[in-house]
Amino acid sequence: MTRRLALTGIAVLASLTLATGCQGTPGGSATTPPTKTATELLNDAVTKANGQSFKYGLVYGDALKGDGALDPAGPSSQSSVTLTVPSAGVTAKVDALIVGGDIYLKLDLGALTAAIPGLQNVGDKWMHVDKSKIGNSGLAARLTPSQDSIGAGSFVKGVVSAEKVSDTEIKGTLDLTKSAPGLLQPDQISAFGEAGKKVPFTATLDAQGRVAKLVLDMPKAGDLPAQPLTTTYTDYGSTVTITKPEAAKVVEAPDLIYTFLQ
Repeated sequence: MTRRLALTGIAVLASLTLATGCQGTPGGSATTPPTKTATELLNDAVTKANGQSFKYGLVYGDALKGDGALDPAGPSSQSSVTLTVPSAGVTAKVDALIVGGDIYLKLDLGALTAAIPGLQNVGDKWMHVDKSKIGNSGLAARLTPSQDSIGAGSFVKGVVSAEKVSDTEIKGTLDLTKSAPGLLQPDQISAFGEAGKKVPFTATLDAQGRVAKLVLDMPKAGDLPAQPLTTTYTDYGSTVTITKPEAAKVVEAPDLIYTFLQ
């Protein structure tokens, strides 16, 4: 009898230990949340940031450098971009504001500015752009960013393959013909050829699982050598305050600007 009671006590103790150690189903088997694929983690990263304001930075070799801030709720944005075309010996700096649906631009072409018809008298004033006269593509898309053109989602939708390297790093390849971020136009993407359909990328996630940095190893295209396109995202959800320029510092954009933005 004593032995039987001892065995019963051991069995009870064992069952209590297992019950404490396992959070399982009535059958006693533990439930483990399914592991998400790297692509699912990237999609989650975009969803978590969707609708949030953010600041960003851009570097594409020596061809493009820029930074800005965007508030999708406005929608409003601010950007400063420097474009360099070595073969033409031209460097253009463009500042852009979108406030309440109005677009304002500043264009600096250095010594060339004064020689271009329509720009001689603009000086350092902001040019008000009639939104109805420009489309959503061409240079206008690059200078007037939106969440669809600059946000991480514009790249992620073109992911072909992805692999989780760590909790904060994902590597893979993407197809630019499917993602087509606003920074790159169709003719530029075509210039990449087949290499544009398998562009290596590295995505770094922040502590909340949102994309903090995205590096694309861009292939050679025309005069542009193979070089990385790096986009950083910071200050998700922060307050973005963008105001219209003072009326005295604004002029209507000359016709030339609309040709430039197509």
